[in-house]
This record gives sequence, C-alpha cells and structure tokens, in this order.
Amino acid sequence: MTVTGTDNMLLAASQVAVEAGAGPSGERPRVVITAYSGSLMRVPHWGDVAIDLAGLDVSGQVPLLADHDARVGGVVGHGEARVADGRLLVSGVLSGAGEAARQVVELARAGFSFQASVGLEPFEHERVNKAEVNGRALSSPRGFVLVRRGRLREVSITPLGADADTRVSIAASAAGGRKDMSTDALNLDEQAIRADERERIRRIEDLCAAPGGGWGENQVRVEELKASALAGGLTEEQLKGELLTILRESRPKWFPPSRGSGRSVGQATLLEAALLEHMGLAGLGEKTLGPLAMEHGSALGATHALDLCRAALVYECRDVPRGREELVRAALSTVSLPTALGNVAGKLLLDSYNEVPASWKSFASVRSVADFKPNTAIRPSFMTPLEPVAPGGELKHGTVGESVTTFKADTFGKMLSIDRRDLINDDLGLFTTTAQALGRAAMRKVSDLVYQVLLGNEGNFFSEGNGNYLSGADSALSFDSLAAAITLMRSQRDAEGNDLDLKPATLLVPPGLETTARALLNSEFIQRAVDVPTGNSLRQAVNLEVEPRLANAAKFGAAASAKHWYLLASASYAPMIVAFLDGRQSPTVEFFGLDATPERLAATWRTYLDFGCGLCDPRAAVRSKGQA
Repeated sequence: MTVTGTDNMLLAASQVAVEAGAGPSGERPRVVITAYSGSLMRVPHWGDVAIDLAGLDVSGQVPLLADHDARVGGVVGHGEARVADGRLLVSGVLSGAGEAARQVVELARAGFSFQASVGLEPFEHERVNKAEVNGRALSSPRGFVLVRRGRLREVSITPLGADADTRVSIAASAAGGRKDMSTDALNLDEQAIRADERERIRRIEDLCAAPGGGWGENQVRVEELKASALAGGLTEEQLKGELLTILRESRPKWFPPSRGSGRSVGQATLLEAALLEHMGLAGLGEKTLGPLAMEHGSALGATHALDLCRAALVYECRDVPRGREELVRAALSTVSLPTALGNVAGKLLLDSYNEVPASWKSFASVRSVADFKPNTAIRPSFMTPLEPVAPGGELKHGTVGESVTTFKADTFGKMLSIDRRDLINDDLGLFTTTAQALGRAAMRKVSDLVYQVLLGNEGNFFSEGNGNYLSGADSALSFDSLAAAITLMRSQRDAEGNDLDLKPATLLVPPGLETTARALLNSEFIQRAVDVPTGNSLRQAVNLEVEPRLANAAKFGAAASAKHWYLLASASYAPMIVAFLDGRQSPTVEFFGLDATPERLAATWRTYLDFGCGLCDPRAAVRSKGQA
C-alpha cells in the first residue's frame, strides 16, 4: 500500500570514509559527500529504508548542517546535489562562520573520519519486500520502506550515520592526501552481514531438509517455497507453516472412510469423537458430532487414554516418546489434545447446563449486551401510545422518561483440570463428573441471581403504588386470590389511562404451594359456596412454575417465604431481563495451559459465563404476600 505524507525522515548515517586534500591557500575548505549509496539503510522508527533517487527532488542549494542543527550556528556550509551511478552526491564548501564549522575543519585536519546523514521530506512511500531501484535489486526478508518521491532538505556532517557506504571528503588537511578511516568498520559490518545471511540460509536449508521418507510428490512445491524464502518472499515462520501443512496433508489417514459413505472427518473431530467414545459418551457424541464422526472415532480403536495421547502427537507430526510420563506431557503440550478435551468438557457442560430446570425462562426476557457497563432497557408498558397525524403533519417524538431500567453483566467462573495421572491410569471419570457438575452449577448460578434480584424487590418494584402487590389474609393462594391477581394485571393502565392489554402467563410458587396451585389450574371442578358454579374457570388459565428458591430462607433470608407467590406475564412483556455477554447463553471453556499451577502437574481449563439480570416492567408482574 502506498502512503503519502510529509513527516520528515532523518536518515542517520552509519559509516563514512574521509578524504583529506590540500586546497589552494585562502580558499574555503571544499567538501565532497556521498550522501546516499542507493542501498538499504536502517533508520530509527522506520526500520530498513531505501530511497528511489529517480523520484527525489535535489534542485536548489543544499544546506550543510552539523548534526541536523538547523539553527544559524549549526550551518557549516552549502553545496549542490546530484544523482550519479545510483548514488546521491553533494559537492560544496565549508562556508560556515560559526563554532560548528570551525570544529569540523579542525577535526578533519586532525584525521577524524566524518559521516553523512540525509534530511529527507518523503512525499510518497510504501512497504515492500523487494524492489528494483537505483540500478540494483534490493530485498529484505522483513520488508523495507521504499521512498518513491521526496525532497532533499539538508545534508548533515555527523560523527555517526546509517548508510554503510556514505563518505565525506574534506579538503582541509595541511598534509594533503587521502585517509579512509572507516575501512575496518566497513569490512567488519560486511562480515557481520554475510555471517547473518549465511545463518539465515542455513536455517532455511534445515527447514526444507527432506523428512525420513522424503518429500515425494511435494518435492517441487517445497523447492518453490525454499526459493521464495531465500529471496525474501517468505519469512521463516511462514515457510515453517507451509511445510507443516504439507507434512500433515501427506501423512496417511488413520483409517479409511466408512464403507459406502465415501466421506471422512477432520482429524480434530476424529480425536474428539474418539474421546467421547472412550469415555462412554457415544450418545452425546452422536447428538453433537453426528453418527459419521462417532463411527470414525470408534474405528480409531483407542482402548486407553494413552492411545489418544499418541494419536494427538501423530496428528501434529510430533515425535512420540516411549515413556508414559513423557508421552502424556508431550501430548498435553499439543494443540489437538487439549482442544479435544476442552471441546468434550464444553459439550458435557452444555448438556448438563441445559438439563437443569430454569423456571425464569418462562417470564424473563433474554437480552444480549456488548460489554460489562450498565445497560438500559425500555419498560414495554411505559411507552406512550401512537397519536393521530394530520394530513401532511409532523410525527411527534415519543419519550421514555422513567420508562427505562438498568442492568449489567458480570463474569462467573471456575477452573477444570485433568491430572497427568488420570491419563496414565486411564481414569477420565473425575474429569467427566467435574465438567457435568460445572454445567449444572452454571445454570444454578444464573437462577440464583435471578431470584436474588426478584426477591430483593429493588426500588419497591412490587408495591401498592405500582398496582402489582397483594397482601393480607385473603392474599394466600386460592381461587379468589389468583382471580384477583389476574384481574389486577389485566386492568393495568398507563399514566394516561390507556389499557395495556397485558396477559398473565405464569404462576410462580414455592414448593409448599405446588399442590394447591396444580389443583387450581388442573381441576375441572372446584368446591365453592352454595349457589356458585362448581366448574373451574381458572383451569389452565396460566402455566405453572415451581421454584424452590422462593422459600430458601437460608440463602435469601427474610425475603424468602413459603407462602408468597407471583403472577407474571410472558417474556415478551419483560417483567425481568436476563442478559448475556454477546448473547452467549452457555458457558465458555478455554484451555488455560499445562501445569498452570506450579504445585500440580495438570492441564487446566477455565469455564466461565458472563451474565446479569434486573427487574424491568412492574406492570407485567404481580406479587402476593400470601399472608397477613
């Protein structure tokens, strides 16, 4: 990608050769600078840099500065620049009258070897791996910045620079002649560069060395990759990744596809299926991975957990240690085995998570949130009604005012581990049991929070002022009190007297009231007072949910009761909100690492769930105290 801009670039030089020749008496010392040799330079904050001299503006007088000091005292001379033989040359005189100019002349006479540095204003540059510029081919395995267009602002005479071939020649020495003070440094730098390049080539050769069986039909492809890496088109990491892919694809499959199907499964899925089969969870495997995957997993024939460890190492083209301890440690350091174990744990978690009853699902609106900050939601019944619009008239804005509620998500989690001894002893039962227990615990935690919030009654959510609270002796669960609660909800109106058309959907009771509630909702006849119909007009009027947390005084204190009960509208009316981060309603399982805790030799996963809840619309819920 080409980038345009005018951020100045200081190309600090790295080496220089000095020529010292005697000038005519009385003349100002002359200076000849090879400002840029046309090759790559290492520039602070830019990395490797090359300048396309064909696009460099070198017109006009070029100021010669001392160490890029653009003040008057920093000017040591002036000159003219030109491009010749793919190099940038500057010829001029040391015309400066200040201390800096005097020091340059004196140091040159004493034989000091100066270097040059270019002050450049780049107009257009791009990052490339190789390019043909300045009559030569330039390349870098890491890539480099190529300045396509720019302007030469100044050239500085410095003690240090960045271009290994930069030279400054100053005719200021009384003795005359030529001194090249940087030959040793140049030779040392070139030797280091050659040594680095030889080492890079050796590493590439080692990577591309044929495995025991040779590259076979992939030999041509490997040679192409090797040539690209040597030319700088591929980094060593990219080359390694390409070669690993070739190795994996060239390895024979563990078994042929099932007869008649002509289909196979991926190696990662295969390992996961084999794990489920070995752990006695074939039913769960068929439900989540499918019959084909389980057929292939069974065909792998793993009779011990160590067989799965070997399979993971073979899949990743790793050496298989002979010792059991080393085998387990090596297998747990792969990607495939921890991933397969984590996926199995995730399936066990999800299966157990979904098995746990969750009464709140019948009335709580499930939302997705993007972060852990407080979020707002509109209470559905608080929205103002639509208003008539005159022909050609303007629609009025609705207001929310106090019709919003706030809630936020938090993180809840636990760690899950498998000890190396469990694999050596072929004992994965504890891993299975723990994963299932964590799944059930996750759903219970969601329910705990929902009923903690419901029983907390924050902001007098249930109150006579909100028209959603029944109390007194006649509020105990009965035919009349349930009928009164249904009437109370159906009669809800907004502040302007508009009917809200709320429909009761769920009767929520503690276990002690379950029998009474079922009799009210399921019986065809109910014994009533004399001259009152005995037919049950409340039969199947709403659904029943039994929630033990409503009566759990040990956990929720005085807010819990064995006598209170609730009538709630459906989730679409949002009496409550349960929110999950990014909408993920099931626990996440992540591999945490091998030997994550130093005191244990184990592989560890972390499982967590991000959720939160809040009370939302008070008109969509009724609470009955159930006693005086």
